[in-house]
Formats: sequence, structure tokens, C-alpha cells
Amino acid sequence: MPVPDMVPLGEAARLTGRTPQAIKEMAEAGEVFAVHVSGHYYFDPAQLPERPLLPEELQGQLPELMTAQEVAHLFRVHPKTVSSWARQGKLTYIRTLGGHRRYTADDVHHLLNQQEHDTKEEGRS
Repeated sequence: MPVPDMVPLGEAARLTGRTPQAIKEMAEAGEVFAVHVSGHYYFDPAQLPERPLLPEELQGQLPELMTAQEVAHLFRVHPKTVSSWARQGKLTYIRTLGGHRRYTADDVHHLLNQQEHDTKEEGRS
């Protein structure tokens, strides 16, 4: 009976698009098959979970993201105002790996329409 080619933890993480810690936890929970030898984990590549799709493979499925500068330009305000709105919960955001805020275009346009509607209501009063 042939022995399957086993890959170390780091290679298993690369193949699955997950962190080594996540793969190790999956092995310890019995979610993936692993051999633990001399303090090292080895995995059968054929039994690893599939890698999630990369952003470039999800074209059309990801929301358009905008920087604070781009949002500020739309609203004619300072980018710090946009950050303030985010802290107040008026505008939802996600954080990039670098820690920067990005705002979905849908949420930005919704807030823009809401502010235009509020401005029209004030003009009628």
C-alpha cells in the first residue's frame, strides 16, 4: 500500500489559503487528517479543505470599496469628517490589513441620498 505524499503545516496552510494556526486547530479538532510526528504536523493534500476564492476570482461579487478621501470628495467634506461619521455609526466600514477604513459604495450612496432627502425636507419647512 503506497504512502501518500504528506506536506508540512506551512505548505498545507498555503494550499488551503488559511493560517497555519487555523490548519493546526482543524487537525486537533479532527476536522482534517494530520499525522503528528516529533512535534510537527503533516497533511495529505488530497484530504485538505478547499481554498477559498481569491478576491480576483470573486470579480463582480465584491462590493466596490471607497477610501475616506473619495467619500469626502462626494460629500464635499474633510476626510476626518468621514472618519467621524464612521465612529458615530453613520457610515459602515471595513478595515484593510493595513488598518485603513474602506467604505462600501452602496452604503456611501445610501447616506448621500439620505442627506439629499433630509436637505429637501428642511427646505419645505
